[in-house]
Amino acid sequence: MVWNGAQFHMLVNHLPVIGFVGMVLALAVAVTVQSIDIKRFVLVATALVGLSALAPYLTGESAEEVIEHEPGVSESLIHEHEELAEIATVLSVITGVAAAAAFVLQRSRPDTLRLTVPVVLLLSVISSGLMGAAAHEGGKIRHPEIRTDADGALPGETDNESPGD
Repeated sequence: MVWNGAQFHMLVNHLPVIGFVGMVLALAVAVTVQSIDIKRFVLVATALVGLSALAPYLTGESAEEVIEHEPGVSESLIHEHEELAEIATVLSVITGVAAAAAFVLQRSRPDTLRLTVPVVLLLSVISSGLMGAAAHEGGKIRHPEIRTDADGALPGETDNESPGD
C-alpha cells in the first residue's frame, strides 16, 4: 500500500488534538496533587504533545495537494483551516517548549512547580481549544454535514461553481 500526503496528515493530526485534551486533564490533576513525580511526568508528556503539533503542520501542504482539485473541496475552507492550524501549531509548540522549560527549571528548583504547572495548564487549555477549532475547520473540507451556509461552498460545490451551473 502506498500512502499519500492526505493519509499521512489524517494519521498524525489526531495526536495533538486528543493529546491536549488529555494533558489539560492531567495538568489539572498535577496542580492539585503534592507529587513532584506526577508533575514532572505531566510536564514531559505535555512537551511531547506540544511538539507533536509539528507533524500535522508539516504534512498539511502535501494533503492539500492531494485533495484541492477534488469535487466539493473548497479552497476557502482549506485556507480557513490552514490559517487556524498555523496559529494552533505555534501556540502548541510554545506550550511544549514552556513545559520542557518548566521541567528543566524544576530540576534545580522544585519549588517552581507551584507556578509553572498552572502556567502550562493555562497554555494547554488555550492550545487545546485552538487545536479543536483547527480540527473542526479541517473537518469541514471533506465533511459537508458540519458546514453551515456561512462556510462558503455547499456540499458538492467548489469555489468556482455556483448552484445551477
